[in-house]
Amino acid sequence: MKRQNVRTLSLIICTFTYLLVGAAVFDALESDFEMREKEQLEAEEKRLQGKYNISEDDYRKLETIIMEAEPHRAGVQWKFAGSFYFAITVITTIGYGHAAPGTDAGKAFCMFYAVLGIPLTLVMFQSLGERMNTFVKYLLKRIKKCCGMSITDVSMENMVTVGFFSCIGTLCIGAAAFSHYEDWSFFQSYYYCFITLTTIGFGDFVALQKNRALQKKPLYVAFSFMYILVGLTVIGAFLNLVVLRFLTMNSEDERRDAEERASLAGNRNSMIIHIQDETLPRGRRRREAPYRAEVTDLQSVCSCMHYHSHDFGSSGGGMGGLGCAFSHQNSFSSQLNPHQYFHSVSYRIEEISPSTLKNSFFPSPVSSVSPGLHSFSDNHQLMRRRKSI
Repeated sequence: MKRQNVRTLSLIICTFTYLLVGAAVFDALESDFEMREKEQLEAEEKRLQGKYNISEDDYRKLETIIMEAEPHRAGVQWKFAGSFYFAITVITTIGYGHAAPGTDAGKAFCMFYAVLGIPLTLVMFQSLGERMNTFVKYLLKRIKKCCGMSITDVSMENMVTVGFFSCIGTLCIGAAAFSHYEDWSFFQSYYYCFITLTTIGFGDFVALQKNRALQKKPLYVAFSFMYILVGLTVIGAFLNLVVLRFLTMNSEDERRDAEERASLAGNRNSMIIHIQDETLPRGRRRREAPYRAEVTDLQSVCSCMHYHSHDFGSSGGGMGGLGCAFSHQNSFSSQLNPHQYFHSVSYRIEEISPSTLKNSFFPSPVSSVSPGLHSFSDNHQLMRRRKSI
């Protein structure tokens, strides 16, 4: 089995195993909590219906109104600041879900906007990550030189270590800032930063949704936008080091296999076809021995200069039956006798069989003969032509 197929099958098995393990862990951690929370909510619902004498239908309508009014508690969502925030969550694929287009025109434009914006954003973050890694590599090399270290080359381990601590530092800075502005705990803020910068975007914690922050706190809004963009760049740089090299392994293997196949094909095409005497009957070898000797003499590549009289110019003598290619040059014809002209003859024996040489001298299907040249009609002319060359 090919190496690429083995790798793909292994990845599929590992992924599904990882999914099964994750499902088992989340089931153990969350299922009991979910049941207890559901029981508490149902008890509170019955208490409120009995206290205020609300019917089941009225309670469901009230519940729907409260859920639909939830996004508007943060203030206006579709002014320029809120729309910019939404556009960031679209093209970065974060997708909190705190706001969504309400009109058909807005939904249609959102799809078109995402189709163009998501690839553009991915390419931009990947390019920024590469530039950041190049700059970090340069800084590490300068630091090693300043410290007087004998080995100044920056290894992959150095880059991965710096990238890992850069990601941790970025998450910690964001957690400290959002815990201050949003009144979250440090763990909740760290969780929000991780979910945001990995573009998971559950939407259970969303910044800029309290006390009309989008309209009343412009500095905090600018910080939030810049943090998301810079943080995604740092994460992208780390992924360039760790993940992308594995994503291209299959394509690199395919390219290597294609080069090997091309090399083997080239070697087969460049092999010289030899006539094996052992494959022929003894009597046939004796009959074809004279012709075989002539073929052996002609199995070479040469270039020779030959003078023809003007009388032989029309007759040509092309050796087409031997698969020879001719090219004529008249560059010196002006310096020769007017009754003579100059020829440069180049030929290459491509393929020949003794039976073909013995029985006929018609042009070979694989021969390449210049226009106007003719093959010999008998063996005598062929031998005289070869000797003149």
